[in-house]
Formats: sequence, C-alpha cells, structure tokens
Amino acid sequence: MDLGISGKKALVCAASKGIGKAAAKSLAEAGVELFLCARGEDELKAAADEIGKLTDKKVHFMPADLTNKDSRENLVKGVQERFSSIDILVHNVGGPKPSIVQETQLADWRKGFDQLFESVVHLNEAFLPGMKKNKWGRIVTVTSLSVMEPIGTIAVSNAMRSAVTAMLKTLADEVAAENITVNCVAPGVIYTDRTEERVNALMKEKGGTKEDYLQDYLRSIPAKRLGTPEEMGATIAFLASQPAAYITGSTICVDGGKRRSTY
Repeated sequence: MDLGISGKKALVCAASKGIGKAAAKSLAEAGVELFLCARGEDELKAAADEIGKLTDKKVHFMPADLTNKDSRENLVKGVQERFSSIDILVHNVGGPKPSIVQETQLADWRKGFDQLFESVVHLNEAFLPGMKKNKWGRIVTVTSLSVMEPIGTIAVSNAMRSAVTAMLKTLADEVAAENITVNCVAPGVIYTDRTEERVNALMKEKGGTKEDYLQDYLRSIPAKRLGTPEEMGATIAFLASQPAAYITGSTICVDGGKRRSTY
C-alpha cells in the first residue's frame, strides 16, 4: 500500500530503540524525512545511522529528555531550524515507576504529569501551528492498554495516560476540519528492552525462569505470543498515512486480543 506520505517530515520521540525506532523505520520506508530524539546519544546516533543506511536518506537527530522543559525547548528549536515545520508528530514517552494509589505521593503524581502530559502538550503547542498553516498533519501518541483497562500496579501511568487520551480526543475534534488527525496507539505486551528488564527484575525478586514469566503474559493473550515493535511501528505509520485520513480521535489497540472489552 502506498501510504501517500513520501516527502513529509516527522519528529519521532524515544526513537533510539523499541517502539519508537520501529515507528521511525516504518515512516522512513514510506519516504518520510525523519528527525529523531531520545535521551541516550550513542543509541540514538546508531538508530539514525541504521535507518539512514536502510533508506539511503539523511536522518536527523538530537538527544533530548522529554521530561525536562529546557530540553524540550532545545529540541523544538533544533527541529524548527532543520525542517521549519513538521507534518507528523509521534509522541512516545516511557512510563513512571510502578506504584499503587495508596502508596503514591503527591510528588509522584506531579512528576507523572510532567513526564506524560506536559511533554505532549508542549510539543503539540510547538508544532500544531505549522500543521494548521499547511492544512495537513498527523499526531500519533503511544499510550498503553491501561487507558482501556487500568493496571493495578501502575497508578500514575493509568491516570496520566488516560488524561492524555482524553485531552487528545478533545484536540482531535478541534482540528479535524483542518485535515489534521490525532490518534493514540495502545500497546498490550510488546517485546521490547523494557519487557526484558521487567522479566529480569521479577526473576531477581521472586526467582523462577524467564519462560515462567513469559507464560504468565501469554495466558491473557488470545494470540498466544507477545507483540513486536515492528507491528507497533506499522500501525503508527498507517495512522500517519493519507489512507488513514478519516481516522481521528481514536485509540487503536495493538494487543493480540488481550483487551476484553468490545470497544
């Protein structure tokens, strides 16, 4: 399928590995010009070089901590100096530390707001005017299956990602008539470095084997396998495409059937 976005310009966040890197690859394969950011400069450069070789195109990048306002402002400046405006914005930020509501301090809620909500709003404010001027734009945000079915051990992520989803649904209504779509992608269990870290932490804390914990995941997934970053990347690229122009204000679950609700 021709995604109809060759020559468009995109900023992909947290693109040094995992879902962000897979999204960047899928967009690059569709002919999109890329600007990547992530915290780790070495991994980010390696990802940019890899994608550049794959597509034979220059991939721009800048290290950035999306939880830090000054770092975000530097990123915005760097992107605007390179591209002036962007057409596609892929939000992707890691989650806060696990906790239950009763043990979560006010400072943790505030930190989660800065990390997950404020970062999305800040980048939207920076790049949405250019999309409106060009009468074309795509905003895609990686959230979590927890916005559909809250997960008991990640109270801050549940609350803040749900707030982000509601805010973006409101924004989607506001800009739909200007040929700008705003959608979320909610992953279930995707096998990334973070999944590996969680499993290793459980093994260290409770014993057992990697296979034991992977089987725990699989019991709740009808597809009986974990998702891949590439499957997430392809979904993000499709939502950024011209054929997806009539999809907006939606949350698309990529979860192998794990979600038990019918909508």
